[in-house]
Parts: sequence; C-alpha cells; structure tokens
Amino acid sequence: MLWQLYKSACRHLLSEQDRDPYSARLGCFDRRYWGWKLVDYPEATYQRNVYPLAWWLKSDRSLSLEEKGTLADAVTAGLNYATRIQHEDGSFDQAFPNEHSFGATAFLLHPMLEAYQVVKEQCPADDRETIEAGLRKSADFMRLHEETHGFISNHLAGAALSLYAAMDFFHEPRYGERADGLLAHILDHQSPEGWFIEYDGADPGYQTLCLYYLAQIYTKRSGPRLREGLERAIEFLAWFVHPDGTFGGEYGSRRTAIYYPGGIAVLGQEFPMAASMDRFLLKSILNSQTVTLNDVDMGNMAPLLSNYALTLQAGADRKGKIPKLPWQEGYINKDFPGAGLYIRSTPRYYAIVGASNGGVLKIFDRNKGCILWNDGGYVGQLERGNPISTQVTELNRTCRASAEEIRIETAFQEMSLSAPTPFQFIVLRLMNITVMRNLFLGNLVKRMLVRMLIRAGKRSPILLTRSIRFERKSIVIRDVLRAARKVSLKWLEFGRPFVSIHMASAHYFENYTQASSLSNARRVSVEGLNKSGSLEIETTI
Repeated sequence: MLWQLYKSACRHLLSEQDRDPYSARLGCFDRRYWGWKLVDYPEATYQRNVYPLAWWLKSDRSLSLEEKGTLADAVTAGLNYATRIQHEDGSFDQAFPNEHSFGATAFLLHPMLEAYQVVKEQCPADDRETIEAGLRKSADFMRLHEETHGFISNHLAGAALSLYAAMDFFHEPRYGERADGLLAHILDHQSPEGWFIEYDGADPGYQTLCLYYLAQIYTKRSGPRLREGLERAIEFLAWFVHPDGTFGGEYGSRRTAIYYPGGIAVLGQEFPMAASMDRFLLKSILNSQTVTLNDVDMGNMAPLLSNYALTLQAGADRKGKIPKLPWQEGYINKDFPGAGLYIRSTPRYYAIVGASNGGVLKIFDRNKGCILWNDGGYVGQLERGNPISTQVTELNRTCRASAEEIRIETAFQEMSLSAPTPFQFIVLRLMNITVMRNLFLGNLVKRMLVRMLIRAGKRSPILLTRSIRFERKSIVIRDVLRAARKVSLKWLEFGRPFVSIHMASAHYFENYTQASSLSNARRVSVEGLNKSGSLEIETTI
C-alpha cells in the first residue's frame, strides 16, 4: 500500500514537470513558473524530485520499456535544468532570486547525485559533462560557505550527507573533511536530552527529517559518537508519538507535525525504540491518521517522497520483541526542561505540555486513541495594535514542574499574521537584483527576514500564569491573566491549535479527529480584564 502511495505521488510529479521537448524550461518542476507563470523565478529545491523518479525507475521491475524511457527522460531533463538555474558559484535559489542558499544547495546535491547515477549511462556525453560539473560546483560551494541565518540541524545534516556522497563520487577527500566538521558541529550542539536544534529549540517533526540524513550517514560511516547521538535522538522522539497516530505539532520550535519515516525505518533495524516508532507510525501513514504525501504541497513533496523510498528500501521485517512506546505505558512523569517539554500520563490520558512555547497543551484519550484538548495557547487582538499571543518560543521561560502540577509564566507578545503585499515584493525584488547579489549582504537581509517572520515581536503588558494540575482521570487548567497597565483588548481566545510564526511546513491537515478540535475554542470575555486588569479562567478536561 505504501508502494502504491509512492507511485501515485511520482505520477503527480510528472505533471508538475515541464516535459515539452521544445520548451526553454524543459525539466523544470516548478509549475507555478513554467505553467501558470505566476512567479518570476523557479524554485530550485523542486529539482530534487529527480531522485524519487530515479528511485522508481531503479526499483520497479514491473515497468515497461516505454515507462522506463519516460522516467529516464524526466530525470535527465530535471538534472539538466538544475544546472541551468545554478549560480556560477554552485549555489541555488529557494526563497528569492540571487539567494545563493546554503540549505537549498545542501538539499539538492545528494538527490541529484543519486539520480544521476541511475541515468548516467543513458545520458549523452555533453549532458554528463555538464551535470558532473554542476555537481562538483555545488560541493565546492558547501565546502567553502556556511548557513548564517540560524542553527538548523536538518540543513546541516543534509549538507553533510551531500558532501559525503560527493566525496565518494568524485574521490575528493576535502568534501569528506568538510562533512566530518558539519557532523561534529551537529553532535556538539545536540542537547543531553536528545534533541537537535531547529532555530530556537526542539522540533520533533524536523528532527525526523534530520534523522533521515543522519541515518544514511550512519549506515556507511558508523561510529560510537554518532551511534550514541542517534540513540538519544530516537529516545527523545518516541515521547511525541501520539495515541491518535499523529506526531509533533505546535509545542515544537517550528510547530511541524510531519513525520519523515525514512531514517526511523533504517534505524529500526538496530534500535528497538525506532522499530516501535516505525511499526506504529507506518500504520498511521497507511490509515491517513498523520500527515502523508496526500496532504503536503510541492515544498515538502520531495523530502517526504524520498523518505518513503528509504522506508520501502529498508523493509518492515522486524525480528524480536520491540518495546512499548511511551504513550502505551501507564503512569508517566517525563521532563525535558532544556526543551521546555513535559509529559504526564495516566491510564486515562496522555498529555504534552509545551512550556517553551507559552503553555501549549495537547491531551489525548489513551483508551479511545483520540485527542481531547488541543490548545495552542492564547491569541487576541488589541483595539489598537497587532495580534498578540502567548505562543512564543523561549527556552528560559519560568516553569515549575512536579508530578502533580506544571506552572508556567509567560508574557503575551506581538505576532505577525500579515501576508506579503505587491509593494513589499517590489522592494524585495529590487534588492534581489541589486545589493543582494552580494552574498554577504544577501545573508544579512535573510537574517533580518527570519527574525521578523519566525521570532516574536515586542512584548505586550499582559502576563499569563498557567497552572496545569494533573489528576488521575482529569486535568485542571487554571489561567490567571494580569495586565501591568491598562489595556483595551478587542477579543481573546484559547483552546484551539494555531501557529504564531511563519512556518510553511506547519499546519498541514492531519486527521478528522484533530480537525474537530477546532470546536473547543474558548472565547474570553475581555470586559473584566480591560476594566480591572486581571482575570481568572479554570478549565477541566
């Protein structure tokens, strides 16, 4: 069934690609650009879709000669087009023209190398020379440059895997030395709790993508330090597998709920807890209980589809007894204070508290396998001013935790819900084709954009103290709101999932039980808070 899902998605890719032999954009996977002509440049990361097509070509023995020819032509055209939109320094653009993105280049090199080796013998000599020159330039770019707008572990892991692959293909030790340095950098920054940094903290969703890259490195270059890091990473991730089949979400630093299964499937052959995750979440994928290929857009199609390929390659044969997942155990009190994540469980419920994100709270019914409460925190609107929210990532937030109660203090902060305007795009494009051609200045602007879109704005005078009391069969939430000075709130709400930051990989549809939680939204009567400056709210789940 996973194989059918994979092939169906690959068929869709063939519609996303320009396959017109007379087109100037032959091989381009960005249909918004070549087909609809609604964007002014092609996003280069879409070209990594050559790998899922190449893996299908390599792995499906039932393909006819005609089908094999179609896939080989598509892969070759995709590789050629990638070299045509590549900058002379070997880099690629993702977010805007002249970006020279380290992350985009890291994500492209490995799948392009793998795809090229599948079709190499069928490529004309001129194509082989052009493609190999482009691949080498990308490896050189990553060897000489850094990603500067944030510490993003999955990007660094993708770069390390790409450089190791380039070392093997070109027999160039310098690429491997750079990859060794990136891998050491990731492991140096891994928390003792097991999580890898994604911008400002831990994000279980993106950590599974990070493990997709690290697991492939481990299969070829195993070592005690990497093994220990992977084992801790798996043990951390297992806590964020939910009883309803979903995974991750708004309590993570990047709010993602995508489960990338490939790395876990590979590691499940050696690590028992990974095998447990693989078995449970594979069923979740097949039952459409979590985010699948049917739910994501083109931005995440290639990485998720590549993960499915690795899952199919790893197989599902798990010999021996595997451990229970944390949610399948009885009474649990598990704290990850460094990440600001806390888990409490009884035979009745399984609860995850995102203290680092201002008191995000997910509560699941363990027996029925459904979600009971899905609270992203508070969000509101001042009469004069921007929207405000408590869902702000801060690892050092005041939090006192015991087995019976978790108490969090957090300030409301402004959040950006705006969409780009034509004027803003004009300004950005003018910068793209002028000052941002300079790599240093371009990275400087990119850091500014990240701060504006991902990190919170200025503090609001309203403070929330949230106390969550865990009883045997129920959970009591007591919220105290206080205003340091007189405020005028237009509206205020809590009790439903939402995302307070710009994160394109968040907010995919998960399943119907998650969607129904929208009805749990609680509208707060703001008159008392506006008048007296304080308000108490108690909710029992």
